[in-house]
Amino acid sequence: MSDRTLYLFDGINKTSVKLIVEQIIKINQWDDDKDKKEKDYKRLPIDLIINSNGGSVYDGFGLINVIENSKTPVHTYVYGLAASMSLLIAVSGHKRHAGRLSTFMYHSVSTHIDGHLEHLKNRVDETQRLQNIYDECILSKTSLQAEELARVKEHQRNWYMSPEEALAYGIIDTIV
Repeated sequence: MSDRTLYLFDGINKTSVKLIVEQIIKINQWDDDKDKKEKDYKRLPIDLIINSNGGSVYDGFGLINVIENSKTPVHTYVYGLAASMSLLIAVSGHKRHAGRLSTFMYHSVSTHIDGHLEHLKNRVDETQRLQNIYDECILSKTSLQAEELARVKEHQRNWYMSPEEALAYGIIDTIV
């Protein structure tokens, strides 16, 4: 399987994630077969090129599960923007890179909430659960501190970072 470069340039949704998940699984199956047949088979990495403003938390978590469970390493490259959910996807790569003109953005999780009071309470609880998962994930994969994320959420703002800042916080491993 020679084509191991995948692209995430759309918003994070079922359609955009499905294509990437299918390819990562196919490449892993190909590598598993080669691994059984060839004594010293070396898995070549999958390159995931990212330029996305984010999107669905649920769909993003699905892709992250596949990346984390991929025996074949997935290397992420941010060329442009990795915002919101695509930031967490970029951080989930086994090796993480960014172009010198890239931008990273963290903000609190948002969901569309409307309906009856009980429905609203339920959605608020679910949004908090998703926020906790998102923050735990990003904190476990970077050198960011919980206090820094809390400050961003307290001021209800988007936190934009340069590649140099992303490197300093362990969001990426290298600037390419």
